Amino acid sequence: IKPIALIKQSKGLTCTGAAYSLNSNNIRGDLVMKPIRTIIPAAMILLCAQTNAGDGFTPDQAFQSMLNLEGSWTGEAQVVAAGQDRSDASVSKTSVSFKNIGNSTVMQTFAAGTPAEMVSMYHQNGKDELIHTHYCAIGNQPSMAFVTTNESGVIDFKFTEGTNMDVNSDAHAHHSMMKVIDENTYESRTENWSGGKLVSIRFTTMRRDP
Repeated sequence: IKPIALIKQSKGLTCTGAAYSLNSNNIRGDLVMKPIRTIIPAAMILLCAQTNAGDGFTPDQAFQSMLNLEGSWTGEAQVVAAGQDRSDASVSKTSVSFKNIGNSTVMQTFAAGTPAEMVSMYHQNGKDELIHTHYCAIGNQPSMAFVTTNESGVIDFKFTEGTNMDVNSDAHAHHSMMKVIDENTYESRTENWSGGKLVSIRFTTMRRDP
């Protein structure tokens, strides 16, 4: 396996959080019954199973997939203002890292070692609930819950509540999605809200560092 952004002009900070889904075509080839001796990584098996099934992750499958993201990632980001065409937005370099904590929590770190450093934490509450809390550099902590989609590889989070913020006025990361393309690539989309409405969307395409 979507890693999110939010701009608060008064602070000069970009608030990133987790992920998204781009429109993609599901391409299927003819199936040929031949023995296959290739050893396939666990992450690829899970992703292929989802693609063949034609439906999305369960909360538990989404979390197991996120555990496979551990490591450092580098890619490109675009912050697109509401109403702006994405083709007009500038592209910048970005990096994130994922760390598994006891295989029960995934920690995602943005802009490590800079004043804008921030963290997103992902954990389960039983097998049927996956929670994402984003600890933003602007000082608030929006929480989101996983929602199932019909799109293979997509991990989608919708806003539920937040601390140190008023959802109707304060800037915050509101909705984040990531889509796992393969074991070394994922894409993300994060909605940033302020004044109770969408103000920008941050898109990323990330690749695992060698």
